[in-house]
Amino acid sequence: MFRRIEMIHPANGKWFPADWKEGLMSAGSIEIADAWIFKLRGSPHSLPSNARFYFTEKGWREIGRQVIAVCQRTGQRYRIIAIKETDAQVCWRDRHDGYEVAIQPMRKRKG
Repeated sequence: MFRRIEMIHPANGKWFPADWKEGLMSAGSIEIADAWIFKLRGSPHSLPSNARFYFTEKGWREIGRQVIAVCQRTGQRYRIIAIKETDAQVCWRDRHDGYEVAIQPMRKRKG
């Protein structure tokens, strides 16, 4: 199972008329960034623009749960997206620590 944490930011009425969601990079809190920033490497090369980062099981146990705990403590709204590994089109995998993968949406089959 791969898991992704998305931060939910409230609408401000001017620039964002509705709540909006983004990945960990959008965390507005130093406490949340401290929970992951020195532990995740990211890809050393460019990735497709539609790729999204997900935690592996190991990454979820060692980092993702800590991020969620900090979100709860600081009041940051979030959502967790979980997908099966067999449903993922992996375009990059962290071979060093094994904490994260970059995934593209599955291609639609022509039929």
